Amino acid sequence: MASRTVLVTGGSAGIGQATCRVFADQGWQVTTTSRKGTGDGAYRWLALDLNDPDSIAHCADQVLEAGVPDVVVHNAGYGLIAPIETADMQAMRDQFQANYFGTLDLAQRLLPAMRQRGTGTQAAVTSIGGRMAFPFFGHYNATKHALEAAFEALHHELRHSDLEVRIIEPGFTQTQFATHRMEKRFREEPFYAQGLQTLAERLETGKTGTDPTVLGQLIYQACVNKTGLRHHAGALAGPLLWARRWLPQRLFLHLIGKTTNP
Repeated sequence: MASRTVLVTGGSAGIGQATCRVFADQGWQVTTTSRKGTGDGAYRWLALDLNDPDSIAHCADQVLEAGVPDVVVHNAGYGLIAPIETADMQAMRDQFQANYFGTLDLAQRLLPAMRQRGTGTQAAVTSIGGRMAFPFFGHYNATKHALEAAFEALHHELRHSDLEVRIIEPGFTQTQFATHRMEKRFREEPFYAQGLQTLAERLETGKTGTDPTVLGQLIYQACVNKTGLRHHAGALAGPLLWARRWLPQRLFLHLIGKTTNP
């Protein structure tokens, strides 16, 4: 029996790296991506820049040349830290290009072959920030809300096929994402200075996130052994999603605001 294959975008660090490792440990053939097309691990590495349509097209062609993947995990992306009022407009466009449009571009290029074969799973790694929003992460959160909506719609659109869709919602995870994969592009405005300073200090000193291996294991289980559209794990993911669903809106918003922008 041939080994099953998985494509994990953004496999050079954090959740993507952990996901590659879990699938490989289970005997899967792993293809993964980074912007330079290199990284640690004995995987098949491809270059992918989600802000470059030509890079996306070339990556998809290379993936399909080796065969149709059984699972695609859309994990690549980055975060923009910026107040809604003062964010650089091009930075907002770049954020949506990478996290939303680029991700869907790749999904569109792989879906026809997966449908023709008749089986497979496409999973989007979003965030608990795809179900709520946090100060100074509004543009990043907006891309994750959009991605959640698109993949939920895809779930319905594929109803008459055997293809599966998964949405993975990480909570706070101990990765380099917060310090290395966050971009700051905004106009300075004194009104927001204290809030941004508090955020910067928390990102630099925070050590309470969940080990990304937990998310890698969740993604594997969600794509291979579990049913259901949405799956979450990571620090505070469960409590925050519960609070969002069950607390009165005014109380929930007060708690988020007081905790994140005191």
